[in-house]
Amino acid sequence: MKQQTILISFFIGGLIFLTSCPKDEEDPIISNEVKIINNWIWEGMNEVYLWEEYIPDMDPDIQPDPEKFFYDLLYEEDRDSWIVDDYQALADMFKGIELSTGMSARPGLISDTQVISIVEYVTPGSPAADAGIARGDIIHAINGQALTVDNYYPLYNQTTATFDFATWNGSWIIPDGRSITLTAVKLNKNPVVYREVIQVEGKKVGYFVYTQFTEGENGEWLVELNGMFETFKSAGVSDVVVDLRYNPGGSLDLSAYIASTLAPFSAMSRGETFVKLEWNDLYNDFWREYDLDGDGKADGEASRQLVIQLPQSDLNLDLSKVFVLTTDVTASASESLITGLYPYTDVVHIGDTTYGKCYGSTTIEDFEDPKRHSWAMQPIIVKYANAEGFTDFVDGLAPDIFVKENLLYAKPFGSQDDPLLGAALQEIVGVVLPAKKAVAAPSEFHALPVPGNQMVERMIEWPGESPAGNPY
Repeated sequence: MKQQTILISFFIGGLIFLTSCPKDEEDPIISNEVKIINNWIWEGMNEVYLWEEYIPDMDPDIQPDPEKFFYDLLYEEDRDSWIVDDYQALADMFKGIELSTGMSARPGLISDTQVISIVEYVTPGSPAADAGIARGDIIHAINGQALTVDNYYPLYNQTTATFDFATWNGSWIIPDGRSITLTAVKLNKNPVVYREVIQVEGKKVGYFVYTQFTEGENGEWLVELNGMFETFKSAGVSDVVVDLRYNPGGSLDLSAYIASTLAPFSAMSRGETFVKLEWNDLYNDFWREYDLDGDGKADGEASRQLVIQLPQSDLNLDLSKVFVLTTDVTASASESLITGLYPYTDVVHIGDTTYGKCYGSTTIEDFEDPKRHSWAMQPIIVKYANAEGFTDFVDGLAPDIFVKENLLYAKPFGSQDDPLLGAALQEIVGVVLPAKKAVAAPSEFHALPVPGNQMVERMIEWPGESPAGNPY
């Protein structure tokens, strides 16, 4: 195991770590600002990173590029830690606040040659919603430029852009002459983009599309979520379908709350284990020995930093079965909701295999006053397992009922013609529903990757000091 200096805070500088180099080579000239950022990275990663023991020995004072330095420190199996140079933008994103048009579109190839982008959903009250853009709309050009594998991302992510739309006739893309100019605004994005009590075959089914596990800037989206569950409860829903197709994650604690609202009453009322957290050796020992609950003795294995329990919920729906819809971008906190419910209720998983992320991260900024820089890093700090120890699903969670999302034939949310929702409703009512139009022949749309930020899973509940006693 690599030697580690523990008696440091990851927000203070002043320690020099030297490595040998050939005498005939000169160290690069590095600015003091870059050295400060590099040492902040080095100290933080060597304290909280889950794979701390695998961090290579490097000298932060001779690294010219902080971003490259951060990624050079990562464990080879880590695909989810990241760093940015704008802390405030990152903090806003985790609250659901982004510079956005409110339109989420998935780029892809048609017949392996033509690039298009298809709207997955539109945030209510956004510029895109006000302009009449809807789920399933097809973008074939932006600012008059045909989309390619090289330009689709920078063109789509401009502050102001003109989007040219088209239709799909079953064989090829046909421009329809519609052009809409949108300007991104600082948008407080409601993660519940659709909700409904669906009545089918004499049953009442609560259905909602959830795009991020966030409470919002001032708890407004938790209020929204509670209002929705209150509607479900008062309506007497017998089943709930949770649509996580476009949800990359968010707060693990909020995932536990949603789980406790859906779970059987007995599991919720007993405060059963939702997930267990594994940190690096330093923090596993620290949380066991610390008195977070203030009862005058060490918390041990029951520390709330080692075990997240199902919290109490006055809106508990007491469900023995929950239906969840997913795609390949369903990740992290979304996956924790699925796996955390496994021991207590029958989770019927419909759609595609999920992303595969059994890890949690936290945002580390510079807490010096005044701040020395605006950077923030999001390192993986924990691995989670459900109450039965299920974890390491790095290849994703395979569905019980495989239904591939076909955006070329996208239907409005809530429509029984939607293949994923239709499959869930058929499982609920136990009969084949008459609406089968959405099960079209496989399309030639092949989704392309969408560069973007992962969500935060677990904000560290710092008790006011680090294991070394350093203030944060």
